[in-house]
Amino acid sequence: MRSDEHRFCERRYRDLLDRLRELGERVERIEQDQRTIVDILGDFRELLRLVTTRVRAVDRSLRERSTRLMRLGERRDEVARHFRN
Repeated sequence: MRSDEHRFCERRYRDLLDRLRELGERVERIEQDQRTIVDILGDFRELLRLVTTRVRAVDRSLRERSTRLMRLGERRDEVARHFRN
């Protein structure tokens, strides 16, 4: 192999190593980004669970209150009938 061919091959080899190193760094950054996204999704899932629990509690509370109010309304009618008689 001639010396200029040897230098050309050596240069290409170094370029290839640099590109592989850069590719490895990019893959590492992508992996870190993916871990961050998974963490964010986990936090979001937990937030949705908490909101769902809260909405269900509020719904139960509203149903209980409306039931009590309906019962109170029925009693008012009974009391009014009682005093009319």
